[in-house]
Amino acid sequence: MEADKIFTPPHYEQPVPSFLERSLNGTQEYVNYIPESHLRIWYNNQIEGYANHYHNALEIIVCTENQYIIITNNQTYTLNAGDILIIPPYMLHELHSRPTGARFIYLIDIDMLRCFSDFKTIDPILMDPYLCTASSHLKIYQHIHDSLMQMAETYFSHKIFWETAIYSTLLDIFMTIGVDYYTKSANEDDNPADDKPTENYVLFTNLLHFIDAHYTDDLSLEQVADYIGFSKYHFTRLFKQHTNTTFHNYLCHKRIQAAQSMLTADMDLPVTDIAFRIGFNNLTTFSRCFNKYTGCSPTEYRNKLRQEEL
Repeated sequence: MEADKIFTPPHYEQPVPSFLERSLNGTQEYVNYIPESHLRIWYNNQIEGYANHYHNALEIIVCTENQYIIITNNQTYTLNAGDILIIPPYMLHELHSRPTGARFIYLIDIDMLRCFSDFKTIDPILMDPYLCTASSHLKIYQHIHDSLMQMAETYFSHKIFWETAIYSTLLDIFMTIGVDYYTKSANEDDNPADDKPTENYVLFTNLLHFIDAHYTDDLSLEQVADYIGFSKYHFTRLFKQHTNTTFHNYLCHKRIQAAQSMLTADMDLPVTDIAFRIGFNNLTTFSRCFNKYTGCSPTEYRNKLRQEEL
């Protein structure tokens, strides 16, 4: 739905005239970025919300006035003024506002960031929405909040190299989140030490690279545990501790990300072929896993993409 521009402060008007609004077909949303760019930020004060939907963009919401309610991944997040929620790409979510209130909403294509080795260590953190508040992330909250406000200021000023400046700030935000995350996970270890964050980072960077390279294989927990030299029981405990999920869930998550990309890139490629190419042994398991992460079957997902092209 279109935000009521009557109440939009002039300095928060979109920097490009005649800019197309967001479009929705079923639950699949096509994101209209600023032309010749990979992102869009807007000041949103509309009363109407957004029905359950998903898109291939990363979404960041910064509540600035009153409250904003987000329902996603079987959880309800009530954001108060200043709270931040990062919603991973492809995750179904619905948005509800109060009778009054405002927030900044960022939609950003992060595919290009996946070429960075460091960015792979962020992937486990973004399997779920990332809630950042002054109380939940005391040490890094203010930096992240100020950085997001700087991104908005850069966007609406639309000065030269504005997109590069925004992505530079976004990388700094992810670096801040990653360092905080791996430092905390090291402190939870049975034998904490000063060099634990670095050890954990190196260990799990290598591990996640290994999974990235082999997720299409018939990869077992025992194989992955052996790769980093742990017993499967020790590996299971550490993987859960450092990624907040199980190895099986993470492997399915990687495979479904690949499936979504393949379904989008080649509309004629049979679903069964996709299932086998990304590491599933049968279509039933693939469909069940796909539905878990997207809320629809692979065929339904592709049909929505076809409708979008019409």
